[in-house]
Amino acid sequence: MSRPTKSANLRRPLRLRGAPGFTLMEMGISTLIVALLFGMLAKFQYESLNNMALSTDKSIINKDMRLLTSQMSDDARYANFFVLYSAYAVASRSTASQELGQANSGDFVVFVFYGSAPSGGAFNVCPVSEIVGYYRAPYQSNQTSLDPITNQPTSLGLEPVRRFDLSVANGTLAANQYLEATNVPTGGTSTTLEALLPNASQSTIDAHPIVVQLAQGLADGCLFHNFWGKSIMINGQIVQGNNYLSTQDTYNFTISPRG
Repeated sequence: MSRPTKSANLRRPLRLRGAPGFTLMEMGISTLIVALLFGMLAKFQYESLNNMALSTDKSIINKDMRLLTSQMSDDARYANFFVLYSAYAVASRSTASQELGQANSGDFVVFVFYGSAPSGGAFNVCPVSEIVGYYRAPYQSNQTSLDPITNQPTSLGLEPVRRFDLSVANGTLAANQYLEATNVPTGGTSTTLEALLPNASQSTIDAHPIVVQLAQGLADGCLFHNFWGKSIMINGQIVQGNNYLSTQDTYNFTISPRG
């Protein structure tokens, strides 16, 4: 009986096949590619968020500009005259000698409106019916629209623009007050413009609405400029944002009371 022969496959030496997976170099290259992709994605997202924030800030600036232009134009159109002071602080506008004439700049402008002359009066003198003021003043501690990190205005020289409106109609001004030391009609009271201005306490300032969130004056560091005693030129830079990301735009226009 013949001896069984072994299969040819059994006589061949065994060979180990290469194990599946990545080499160290391949893993390093893959990690680098993934890191670059994540870096590009993060940069794209960061720039997108910045662009969105800048676009929002520009919209707010344009809104502030339109509001300030509209309100000041309407006030000036019907005002009889204006008076400019260096600042809203009482120490800067307590007497008539502190009223700034032509070619001077300040941060507080007041528009004065006269009422009708009293019937049968001996003199053509009209009482004050309304005063409207615009001024820059520092933020107060209880304001929330500040730098979210420092809780302060974004930088020195940047302050909000506020507005107040006092009139006989709403009871904030007494009737029959005349800016005259003489020729005051019977029943009238002689006064000064400075005596009619609101006080500068924190509660009073907080009660005056903000027209522009942050503005920097460019007229000798002030926002308003007396142009030949006939017009008020507003020359400033409106800023929106904080110390880390801000948008700004220069703002110029001129208004004249009807006289």
